Amino acid sequence: MTMKLTLTITSTIGCILAMAFYLIPEFVTLQQFPDAEGQGLKDLITLRYALGSLIACIVIITFQLRNVEGKDAQKSIILGYGIGFLVISITNLILQLSGKISAIPPIVATALIALLSLYTYWSINNLDEGK
Repeated sequence: MTMKLTLTITSTIGCILAMAFYLIPEFVTLQQFPDAEGQGLKDLITLRYALGSLIACIVIITFQLRNVEGKDAQKSIILGYGIGFLVISITNLILQLSGKISAIPPIVATALIALLSLYTYWSINNLDEGK
């Protein structure tokens, strides 16, 4: 798999998440924190908007990184994506298993991005070694 394709898929998934955070923040918040109410719910919805803007920022940067040339630069970028999204996925999984949040969609999305990124890193690395 190429880095360009992996980062395009990553950007698409991130764009969907960011749009959900902006367009239906209360629904997304209640899916993750079903017992939230009152001021706590309002605060979580406000944070959902902030997270949506952060995700949008990452999506924009990710989309621009698709065209980076040079195997060494590509390997560094894609390995960073793999490790970073793996950390997010594992953190959400631990929170899910401990009953603190309900986060199946984010766990699946971030795990998918992590696995695609690590697979792409492995593919680029193998191409380098094949020279």
